[in-house]
Amino acid sequence: MSAGEALDRFLTRRWKRSWADARLAIHQRRVAINGQVSKRYHVRLRAEDLITLDGVVVEDGVDDGVVLCHKPLGYACSHEAKHQPLLYDLVPGALAHPDLQAAGRLDRDTTGLLVLTIDGPLIQRLTAPKNRCRKRYRLRYQGVLASDSVLRVAQGLQLTDDPLPCLPAELIVQALPTGGGHATLVLAEGRFHQVKRMILALGGEVTQLHRERIGGLELPADLAAGAMRPATAQECAALLTKVPSATAWPPLPDGTEHPDAST
Repeated sequence: MSAGEALDRFLTRRWKRSWADARLAIHQRRVAINGQVSKRYHVRLRAEDLITLDGVVVEDGVDDGVVLCHKPLGYACSHEAKHQPLLYDLVPGALAHPDLQAAGRLDRDTTGLLVLTIDGPLIQRLTAPKNRCRKRYRLRYQGVLASDSVLRVAQGLQLTDDPLPCLPAELIVQALPTGGGHATLVLAEGRFHQVKRMILALGGEVTQLHRERIGGLELPADLAAGAMRPATAQECAALLTKVPSATAWPPLPDGTEHPDAST
């Protein structure tokens, strides 16, 4: 186990039962640390601690509480059978867990890096707009984007169907002479169909969309489409790393510095 891991998390991931089940077992005095019963959910464990449940040793193993997935085309991030084929059907048996959830969804026709985890706080850190976790998308589009697209996105694009402007974002466009082109978009939030809606507001239409980075973590090269594996400690740290913008942000319309200019 990782030094400092909470007892309830260790039991949840190794017992392959829900957080509620693990905490109930602790509350019922069925869990012991080195032979001493503990009723404290969040007691921090040491690497050498021995955990037992109902007198049986709970063996440690690879920390699979955070799983990296290369989402393939055509799968829905849903648990509902009516939305088949489902991303969760691709989870290998060894990684299956009742509390495993995606930290933000990717559309059925979107591919790329997705994080699945049993950790609610991690989901919040990766998805809550206030945390500004940057996610980088690579896309193809058809049509002609407005000439001021980069500036509008940097200042916070206003969508016609949303009263709140998007958070300032970073857009790099490679237009093709024949029309359409490629683009990279870095967002610090995840609204419904946001990338597609932003490109539509700029005059184009997304035809292919791929997420290649979350935080400071690039989609691992060894992760083929449809594959999943536990994240390493280094990869978990990279997920939460704040990545500086590559853009020299223009000032806002009122002349003040862009809020992301120093990050």
